[in-house]
Amino acid sequence: CKGARLAKAMSTLTIAELIASGKGKPDPDAEVPQAIRDEIFNELKKNPANRTCFDCTAKNPTWASVTFGTQMCLDCSGIHRRLGVHVSFCRSVLMDKWTYRQIYRAALGGNARAREHWKRCGVDPYQKIESKYSSNTAQQYKRLLEKDVADACSRGLTALPMAQGGSAAAANASAAATASADPFAAYLNGISQPPQPVQAPATVPAPLPVRTAPPPAAAPP
Repeated sequence: CKGARLAKAMSTLTIAELIASGKGKPDPDAEVPQAIRDEIFNELKKNPANRTCFDCTAKNPTWASVTFGTQMCLDCSGIHRRLGVHVSFCRSVLMDKWTYRQIYRAALGGNARAREHWKRCGVDPYQKIESKYSSNTAQQYKRLLEKDVADACSRGLTALPMAQGGSAAAANASAAATASADPFAAYLNGISQPPQPVQAPATVPAPLPVRTAPPPAAAPP
């Protein structure tokens, strides 16, 4: 029962909280909690390139090619599935379960990076899907992505762009997690802090009285 409660609590943590709690290097083939999956894809959606299908111009794609780390619309995902999972393995970003190894591909890939690679190779990124993913350009990109994913599997969540520079967030998350786990300890910690001395306002010395010269004596008659 205690283990179940712990697993449930861990399933709601953010990336920063997992890193702060020492759980930032999960098994690459373990299932990603829904909260982490949603956090990663919500962060990816902040990039305008990920709000348009990689293979066409449809808006708000909800599917992804795990193989290439790109996001696509439902119609294009159907074409990917017809190519076979050996060419492009697709998952829903909203409904399907992901492993950490799979979601690293989406986090480290993305539509902007893939589109730039296709353009750099002199290939139209909007070419026909059936020929796009069987090309040398696609195989080169897949090898580049696999290298980065292997590094992420060894480093864990700290390798993700959305976790970069998050040391302050991780520290805050750690403090919040401690307070949430033991509110009484947090209360004691708060009241045990020595009161800070109140500094009295600086006093300004009163000005010295101004001495005036006595009036001159009147001349005798």
